[in-house]
Amino acid sequence: MKNVLSLLSMLSAWIIAQTNPWEEKFMAAMNDPKGVSISVEIQQKQFETNSSQSGTIEIFTDDHYLLDTATETVHVAGDTIQTWNKVTNQLIIDQIIEGDMNIFNLITGDFKNVVFGPPIVGETLVAMDYDIPIMGYSGKMTILKNGQPKNIKIKYGPNQSVDLSVNSYTKGKLVLYHTFSPRAVEVIDLRE
Repeated sequence: MKNVLSLLSMLSAWIIAQTNPWEEKFMAAMNDPKGVSISVEIQQKQFETNSSQSGTIEIFTDDHYLLDTATETVHVAGDTIQTWNKVTNQLIIDQIIEGDMNIFNLITGDFKNVVFGPPIVGETLVAMDYDIPIMGYSGKMTILKNGQPKNIKIKYGPNQSVDLSVNSYTKGKLVLYHTFSPRAVEVIDLRE
């Protein structure tokens, strides 16, 4: 009996130590050497306010990416984030806060602080609940079996969430990231 318990204990430790193959597939799909472009629908809930918008996310590398919507463009290059408000024609330049987590970390496959639950594997989709304990966030990621994203939900707090649904996925052909050059009337630089 003691040998059986030891064997089960070692087997459990081995299973837990194995990497989730679906995380790996997702990271490979989102970090293609040619870059990745995805068309998305973004549903955001902020307490009593709900908003919805369409956009394009282009990922050049895991720390170089862009989100473009009808009203704004967010351009990230390393630790610098530029947000161009197309309505007010303002460009805000700031630095990314080290250790902060957001939906872009998930989209680019930065899972170092993410704890995934067991994957639920369907015929064509794989769903995984996750937690980000250091931030108190939780959510669900749904991907195709080839790793391409279908839906990413993140809950930041009570009545605060972002739901990103992917309409299309393309490797390469990044246009917006490389041509980002707003001619803003007002530039606000918040970097210290």
